[in-house]
Amino acid sequence: MKNLKKIIWVFAFTFLFAMPFVSRAQTANKETSETINVAGSRITRAVEATGNENVNISGSDINVNIKGNCNTITVTGAAIKVRAQSVKVIKVQGADSGVVYKTSPNKNGKAVSSVSGAGAYVTKIK
Repeated sequence: MKNLKKIIWVFAFTFLFAMPFVSRAQTANKETSETINVAGSRITRAVEATGNENVNISGSDINVNIKGNCNTITVTGAAIKVRAQSVKVIKVQGADSGVVYKTSPNKNGKAVSSVSGAGAYVTKIK
């Protein structure tokens, strides 16, 4: 019984000590990134990015031109075409959807990419 009380006390102390650090980390993440959402069908849109944005695009028959730097581009849907200047991470899911980009701030100059779907693609252009 004495050991059980010690274990409970250690867990409670650890939890109370760690909570301020977890809260501070979550707040800092919200302050440094912004999410831009484009959703729907038959949309053409230009997006200005400053470097901290995460761009989410979902739907069908969408064309997006992203000017500037962004953290991530996530594409979900069919017939979505994205053109970007600079991006770190690209995720594409869907048929005939893809991202074409010029540069990446990653060390090798290429965006980290994940692609799934018939005719889906990620292409770096000069």
